[in-house]
Amino acid sequence: MPQPRFRYHPDPVATGSAVPTVEACVLCGIARGWRYAGPIYGRQVDVLCLYCIASGEAARALTGGVDFPCMFTDATDVPPGVPFAVVEEVTQRTPGFVSWQQPSWLYHCGDGAAFLGAAGYEELRAHPDALEMIRDDLHRLGWPADQAEAMLRRMDRSGEPAAILFRCLHCGVHLASWEMVHADVEASVQVLGPGHETTVGRHAGAVGYRTCPYAGRPRIPA
Repeated sequence: MPQPRFRYHPDPVATGSAVPTVEACVLCGIARGWRYAGPIYGRQVDVLCLYCIASGEAARALTGGVDFPCMFTDATDVPPGVPFAVVEEVTQRTPGFVSWQQPSWLYHCGDGAAFLGAAGYEELRAHPDALEMIRDDLHRLGWPADQAEAMLRRMDRSGEPAAILFRCLHCGVHLASWEMVHADVEASVQVLGPGHETTVGRHAGAVGYRTCPYAGRPRIPA
């Protein structure tokens, strides 16, 4: 069965955000062959089809409370000037993705970017613009050049550290964030030396390690 099209997540099957199933969606009652396999920040269900996400029915039906609608990705670090309608479509009508840290979408040219999936060093080499963004981010955080390069070469699309790859829908530039588990963050702080704990912990730019203080409690800026 053909799956719905998502402007900001072109291929949920390829990224692993949709997996095969013979079971019917708990909301619409239809067995569509695929179920959503990403995060749900709201009422949890076992089988959710992509059609119910695309239509907005899932966001309406699975709301976690009066204050927060159900969302499938967080709305942190949204640049000024991005229309609320875009943020709403990204967070409530687009499949999210699983990551080591709180998943966060990237934006460019005043719009949401298209999520392409996890990436390791080999995948990043095919997109030097994204690779350079992560390299610049590590340098901005104070990583020595040799350690930054070692970090980049360790990136593994199926492990950690890993990059999260996006593409701007307007200018075509590739964007990337990066993430790793807390144990590696602590090791990185030790490598950088005293005084960098705050830098690493507070970093929340468009590219780089991030962790959301609202984990499990998604929000949309007013």
